[in-house]
Amino acid sequence: MNGSVILRVLSGFLGLFAIPTFACSVWAFQNDRYQQASLFITAFMTSAVVAAILAVATHHRRQEYAQARDVVGFLIFGWLILAILGAIPFLLVANGSIAAALFEAVSCATTTGTTLLNEDVLLPASLVAWRGVLHILGAILSVSGVVMVVNLVGSSLPGLSSSIPMRFNMDFSRDSFFRIFLSLGAMIVGLCVLFAIPILIDGGSLRAAFGLSVGALTTGKVFDVGAYAFNPGWLSELTLILALITGSVNIVLLFNCFRKPKSFFLNFETIAVVVLIAVLSVLLFVILPMNIDPLRVIGIAASIVSTSGLVIGEGDGISIPVPVLLFFGFVGGAAISATGGMKIYRISVLLARAGHEFQRLAQPNAVLNFEKNGERFPVNFVLTVWAYLVAFAVISIVLAASLALMGADFQDAIMTALGSITNSAALIPTEWIRAAAQPGLVEFSLSAFMILGRLELLLLLSLLLSD
Repeated sequence: MNGSVILRVLSGFLGLFAIPTFACSVWAFQNDRYQQASLFITAFMTSAVVAAILAVATHHRRQEYAQARDVVGFLIFGWLILAILGAIPFLLVANGSIAAALFEAVSCATTTGTTLLNEDVLLPASLVAWRGVLHILGAILSVSGVVMVVNLVGSSLPGLSSSIPMRFNMDFSRDSFFRIFLSLGAMIVGLCVLFAIPILIDGGSLRAAFGLSVGALTTGKVFDVGAYAFNPGWLSELTLILALITGSVNIVLLFNCFRKPKSFFLNFETIAVVVLIAVLSVLLFVILPMNIDPLRVIGIAASIVSTSGLVIGEGDGISIPVPVLLFFGFVGGAAISATGGMKIYRISVLLARAGHEFQRLAQPNAVLNFEKNGERFPVNFVLTVWAYLVAFAVISIVLAASLALMGADFQDAIMTALGSITNSAALIPTEWIRAAAQPGLVEFSLSAFMILGRLELLLLLSLLLSD
C-alpha cells in the first residue's frame, strides 16, 4: 500500500467530517444541551486536529496515484473514523457505554439503521441530525469507494466499468477523491431535500421530513416512521417508496440520467430492483391481511428489497415470514448503491455462469465463451464472486454460532448474523440483544461485522483482481 496517498486522502476526509460535527455542536448549544454539545466539540476537535497533522505531514509530497488496494486501505480507515469519532456524540444517550455508542454510530454509518436506544425517549434534535449525517456520510463513502475501485480495476469488472460516466473516470488521488465525494454528496443531499418537500406538504415536521427522507434514500433508518407523532399520508408513503427505489438503483447512472436516460432506465439492475419490489408486493398481498393499504404493502416491499430498516406501516401488527425477509434481504440492490446484501450484480453473474455450465454439459464439444450482455467475463472475476459467496456463508455461520453462544436462540442468531452482514435492519431482532447477559460483547461483535459487511465487495475482492 502507498501510505502517503492514504494519509493525504484521510486528511481531507477528516476535514469534511469536521464540518457537520461543528454544525451539530452549535445546534446543541443553541438548545441548551451543553453536555451533548461538549461531546460534539470533542469529536470536532479530534477530527480537525488529526486532519491538520496529516495535511502538514503530507504537504510537501508530490502528487501520487493509488492502486485498488490503496483505496481499500483508505476505506477501512474511513469506516473506522466514522465508527470511532461518530460514536462520541452517542455516549450521553448510551449512558456512557462505549459498546452501545459504537453500535449506534456503526449502524448509522453503514446505513443499517438498527438502534438499541430506548425508543420511548425522543432524541435531541442535534443527535437526530447526527444520525442523519452519519447515514449520508456512510452512503457517500460506500458508493464513492465502489466507483474508485471500478475505475482502478477497469475491465476486470465487466458490466460495472461501462456504467461509470466519463466525468467519474479518473485516477485515485486526494483531488479525485474530493471531486467524486463532493459530486455524489451534493446529489444525495439534493435528493434528500427533494424527497423531504412532499413530506412537509403532507403535514410532517421538519425533523420528520429530514429523518424519513435521509433514511429512505440512504436505505437506512434515522428513526421510525411513526416517531414524532407523524402518521404519513399517501403523499408521504409514495415519496418514501420512490426514495427507497432511488437508493436501491445505480446512483452513478442516476447522476447521468438527464444526459443518458436510456442507460439508466434500461439498466439490468434498475429493472431488477423494480421487478423484485413488484414480486415481493404481490407475495405480501397474498400473505398479509386483506385490509392493509396497497400503497403501504408496496412500501414494505421496497423497504425490504432496499435492505432499509424503514418499514412503512410498522406498528400495525404486520408480521412478515422470516424466509421472505431473509431471501429478499440477502439479494439487496444495485452494486453501486448504498444497499446491503449480496447485490443483484453478483447474483446475476452467478446465475449466468450456472446457465453457461449447463450449456457446456448439453454441448460438451462446443467452444463457449462466458459472456453476459455482450461483455466477456474473465475467469478470475467469476472465481472471486464465488469466493465472496463462500466467504459470505462462512462468516455468517461463524457470527451466528458466536451469537448463539452469547444467548441468542437459533432464529435470532441466524437473522442477526445475516442482518449485520447485509446491513439490513429489518432482519435484526433487537429484543434479545437488549436482554443479553453481555450486551457489550454482542454490540462490539455486531459493529465489527456491520463494517465488514459494508466493506464487502468488489473492494476486498479487488485486491485479487488488481494482481
